[in-house]
Amino acid sequence: MATVPADIADRRADRIESLLSARLFVQPQLVDDRIFFVSNLSGQLSLYAMDASGGVPEPLIPPRIALQNPELVGGELYHVLPRIGEILVMLDSDGDENYIPHLIPTEGGFPEPVGDEVFTSGRAHLVKVDDDAGIAYFTVESREESVMTAVRVDVALRTAEPLWQSMYGAFVVAWTPDHSRVVLADGYTMGDVVLYEVDAAGAREVLFGTPIEERNAEG
Repeated sequence: MATVPADIADRRADRIESLLSARLFVQPQLVDDRIFFVSNLSGQLSLYAMDASGGVPEPLIPPRIALQNPELVGGELYHVLPRIGEILVMLDSDGDENYIPHLIPTEGGFPEPVGDEVFTSGRAHLVKVDDDAGIAYFTVESREESVMTAVRVDVALRTAEPLWQSMYGAFVVAWTPDHSRVVLADGYTMGDVVLYEVDAAGAREVLFGTPIEERNAEG
C-alpha cells in the first residue's frame, strides 16, 4: 500500500484546519450605508453591523447570547426596521429552539421580548415584514397541540395580536396597505391550498379553495 509522505500529509492537515476555522458571514441586510449580518467571529453566531464602505464589525447583542443557524430557524432570523430604529431578532433559551421575537436598537443593545404572553407557549417564526408600516407577521407553532397561529405585531407599539389558528398553517400571504385585511393560507398537500381572511366578526371568509372541513362533511 502506498503511503503519503509526511510533508504532504502535514500540508493537507493544515488546509483542513484552515477550512474548519473559516468564519461565517451570512444573511446580510444592507440598510442605508450599513451592512447587518450574522457571523461567528466570536466563536458563536451573533449579530453584527459595519459601514458599507468598510471598517470593523460591531457586535449588536451581548456576547453571552448565541443566535441559531439561519438555515434552521425557519423564516427570518432577524430583520432591520430602520424607520423605527429597531431590529427584530429571533432568540431561544439556551438552544431549546423555542424562538421568541426580541427587539434591539439598530445601534445594538440588550434584547427585549415582544408580546411575550402570545409567544411563550410556542415556537415563533418571522415570516413577513412591512418595513414602512412597522408591522411583522409570525407563525407560532404550539408546543401543546398540533396547531399554528398567525400573529401580527406592531413593532413600534410592541403589541401582538393573534389572527387565526389552524392545524394546516394559517400562513400570512398578503395584506391591504392599512393592514385592516389580511389574507391567510392553509396547505393540505402540495398545491392544495385554501386562501381566506378573518372578517370583523372573527369568522373565516374563504376566498379560494374548499376547506377540508367542508370536504369531510360532503363525503
